[in-house]
Amino acid sequence: MQFERDLWRRFGRNTRGNALAHAERIELLDGAALKAETAQAGLAVHQATDRQRSARLLEYAFMLREIARRTGDIACLANAGRAAERAVRLAVDDATRIGARIELVHCSLLAADLFGDSLAAEAAQARLTALEGEERLSLDDRIVTMGLRARLLARNALTDNDLNAAVEAAGAFDEAVELSDQRVRSSGEGRSLAANLRLHRADMLVGFGVQLKETTLLRQAETDLAQVAAQIDRDRLPISWARAEALRGAALAACGSLGADEDEISRGATALSVSLAHLPMLHSPLDTARTSHALGVVLLALGEACDDDRLFDEAISAFDRALEAFEAHPDVAQRPVCAYDRAIAITRRAERQGDTMSLDYAERAFKAELSGLEPQLDPVAWAVMQVALARVYSARADMTGDERERSRASLALAAARLHPMAEAAP
Repeated sequence: MQFERDLWRRFGRNTRGNALAHAERIELLDGAALKAETAQAGLAVHQATDRQRSARLLEYAFMLREIARRTGDIACLANAGRAAERAVRLAVDDATRIGARIELVHCSLLAADLFGDSLAAEAAQARLTALEGEERLSLDDRIVTMGLRARLLARNALTDNDLNAAVEAAGAFDEAVELSDQRVRSSGEGRSLAANLRLHRADMLVGFGVQLKETTLLRQAETDLAQVAAQIDRDRLPISWARAEALRGAALAACGSLGADEDEISRGATALSVSLAHLPMLHSPLDTARTSHALGVVLLALGEACDDDRLFDEAISAFDRALEAFEAHPDVAQRPVCAYDRAIAITRRAERQGDTMSLDYAERAFKAELSGLEPQLDPVAWAVMQVALARVYSARADMTGDERERSRASLALAAARLHPMAEAAP
């Protein structure tokens, strides 16, 4: 309660709408408080006059989308989209209608990012193109739509490994960042948007740096992220700061892995640990899970570089913490990737120690996971687990010399290839 009183003392209660329906304020709320405020925003929709209802729906959609972004709750995201659609239909002024149409683009893009939904990405692109062609956008709206277009370009560039598209996306990000910086300087507003545009740009640079094994891109991203983290008020924007520090850690670790520099990998692990410590699980479960997953990957690389078996145990613990958050909403696309990375960690630890019992444990765990999956409904997760099983069988064959294990590995890989989407597996 003291936190809530301090929050309202700082920002003041806006009786005309929900004062927390704002990116720079909503980050202060933990998950429980955010859900409570969102319920209040939903009640405000029913209490609003006909003229106010569209604006209240837009605020409600924004808050529902933030819950979905933090938790992976597909029902919340669907409700956010429906609220935004109603806001478009009921809008009595241009600003609210445009805001609601932008919110629909955000919802579609989030569905693509969270669940790997290519149709949602196409919907976001179509909605954004229609919006830009049909509406007269203010400067603030243009900054937001430019950022959305840059994110879509970056997403396509990473998916297709298209460097030319990545250059185009970087240019779009640069233009949006420049305009957002001008807005911050002139009005003091939009710091969260400016920071997040830089974070999305850096995320793209890290992704391409890893895919292309290009340290120049990774070092540029790390430098940019260090500047962003230094400019963010870590107490007022805890999620943005933690994300910046986590991305910086991932960039450092990737540089270290490419250059076989144990110290740089270790600095990356430290940055990721600091990010985790700053953002408790209950504040934003998915942000914490992603960071914990990234930390597990870095610890695994550090264990290989340092030849230290204890780091493999720490990596598995990091993957376990990440999967604990993913379990609540298993449709999140990163979950099977995390499960696969955990499988690799368990397998490598067993290989290094000559421990067939650990491999037996891993095999039972993966088969239990497979028994709960529907290959037609979730082909990527199913294929990932088959690849993980093949890895276990192959490791056991190397340790025991039993050729039957290689046959089992071949069968598991063949099963993974039965579904077209299996190519997306790590």
